[in-house]
Amino acid sequence: MRRRSAWPTVLAIVPAMVATQTLAHGTGDRYDLPLPLSYYVVGSALIVALSFAVMAIFVYRAPRSGRYPYLELLHLRDGRGSPLCALKGVLHIIGVLVLAGTITAGLFGNQHPAKNLAPTLIWVAWWVGLALFVALVANVWPALNPWNTLSRWSGWGASPALSAYPRGLAEWPAVCALFGFVWIELVSPYAANPRVLAFLALAYTVVTMVAMRIYGREVWLSHGEAFTFLFGLLGGFAPLALLSASQFTTVRKAYRIRTLVLRPPGAGLLGKELASDAVVAFLLLMLSAVLFDGLLGTAFWRAIEKWFPGDPEGIIAATSGLVGIWLVFLAAYLGACGAMTVMTGGGHTPISIQSHRYALSLVPIAIGYAIAHNFSYLLVQSQSLVALASDPLGVGWNLFGTSGYEPNVDLVDARTTWRIAITAIVVGHVVSLVLAHHIALRTESTRYSAVRGLVPLTLLMVAYTAVSLSIIADPLVRFRVPDPDYSGPSYRPMQPSQFVYLRTSFAPVEGF
Repeated sequence: MRRRSAWPTVLAIVPAMVATQTLAHGTGDRYDLPLPLSYYVVGSALIVALSFAVMAIFVYRAPRSGRYPYLELLHLRDGRGSPLCALKGVLHIIGVLVLAGTITAGLFGNQHPAKNLAPTLIWVAWWVGLALFVALVANVWPALNPWNTLSRWSGWGASPALSAYPRGLAEWPAVCALFGFVWIELVSPYAANPRVLAFLALAYTVVTMVAMRIYGREVWLSHGEAFTFLFGLLGGFAPLALLSASQFTTVRKAYRIRTLVLRPPGAGLLGKELASDAVVAFLLLMLSAVLFDGLLGTAFWRAIEKWFPGDPEGIIAATSGLVGIWLVFLAAYLGACGAMTVMTGGGHTPISIQSHRYALSLVPIAIGYAIAHNFSYLLVQSQSLVALASDPLGVGWNLFGTSGYEPNVDLVDARTTWRIAITAIVVGHVVSLVLAHHIALRTESTRYSAVRGLVPLTLLMVAYTAVSLSIIADPLVRFRVPDPDYSGPSYRPMQPSQFVYLRTSFAPVEGF
C-alpha cells in the first residue's frame, strides 16, 4: 500500500529531500530523548493540570470584570491619504496579485509541482505561513483578502443585497468550505497538482463573488467565507490589534482615529460571541484537522491503512479518519459541556449554550499544535519561494537571479523541533485554561461553581495534551535504553572523572 504523507506538497516541492527528510517535520533525523517519551507526556499533562489549580486560586481572587488589560501603542488616522490607508491599499493589491499569480501559474505554468509557484504559495506561504503570522502577530487578512478587494473594486460591495441571508443557514457554508479545503490538503491525490489547484481557486473566487453579490459582502464574509472566519478566530489570539474608534472617545471617532494596541495572547477571543452550533463545529474541525494532519505521519496510521486493502491510494481510509476524529472530538467536547452543566448545578442551561460559551477557549490549543507540527516544515519549505520568485511558471526564467537557489534542509534539527513542539503544545493548553477561567468567572453565578464546572473541560485538555504530544513525537523522537556496559560492572556512584568521560565520549548525553 502506498504511504500517504501528511504534507503531500513536501514530495512535490523538494523531491530530492524525500530520501533524507522526515516528511511531517522536515528534519532528517530523530532526536534521541534523554528520558522515555512517557515522562514528557505525563509531565506535560501534569503541567496543564497544575495550571488549572493555579487558575482556580486566581478565580477566587480576581475581579469579575472578565476583561484583559491592553497597552495603546499608536494612534493612526484612517482617512483618505493617511499612511494607514496607503498601507491597506498596498495589501489590497498584494492579495489580488497573489490570487492572480496562483491561478495563472497553475493554468499556464509547468505542471511539475516543484517548478510551479502555485502549490508553494497555497500550502506553504498562505495556509501555513500566513495563518501562523495572523495568530502570532496580527490579523492582516481583512486587508489582504482578494475576494473582499475584488468586491469593492467591482462596485458590488456598495450594492444592496439581492436576497436576505437564510437565518437557519448560520455559518454552515464556512464549515463545508473548510472541510473541503482540508480534505483536498490531507486526502486528495491532487493537492500538489498546479492546474487542479488553479481551477479550485478560480471556482472558489466565482462562488464567493456571486454569494457576496446575492447576500451582501459583509454578511457573506461573516457567515460563508471560510478563510475570513478562520483568520478572524486566529487573529483573536494575536498580541497586536487595530481597534476601531467606537471603542474609544468620541473625539477619536470624529477624526477616524484607530489605535494599535498590545494585548495578552487570546484577549481578542474573549470579546467574541458565538451564535450557532455551526461555529462550534467549525472550531472542532480546526482542531481535528490539525491533529489528523500529524496522525497521518505515524506508524499507528500506517497500521490502520491496512484495514482498507481495496484502497491503494488511502482516500477512503483518510476520509474516514478525518470525519471520525471530527465526530469523536465533537462528542467529547459536548460530553464535557454536559458534565460542566451538571457540576455547576445549572441543569437548566442547555448543553448547546454551554458549548457556545467555551468553544473559543479551544483556539489556542489548535494554534499550539499548528506551531508544533509546522515549525520546521515552514522554515525549510518556504525557502523554495526564493527560486520560484525568479521562475514562477517553471519555464526557465531567472527574473531576480535566484532561480538556482537550493533550500538549506539542515536549517533546523530534530532536537530544536521537539523542544519547540512540546513548548507550543503545553503553552497552548495553558492559555486555553486561562481563557476558560475568564469565561467561567464572567458567566457562572458563583466563584465556586466557576471552578468546579471547569473540571471536565480541564480533563479533556489534559487528555488532548497527551494524545497530541504522542502524535508529534512518533516520527520525530526516540528513546534508546543506554547500554548497561557503559555504567561498569556495578551500580556504585560515578566519580567526577567518569562523568566527564561520559559527557565527552557519547553523543546521546547531549540531550541532557
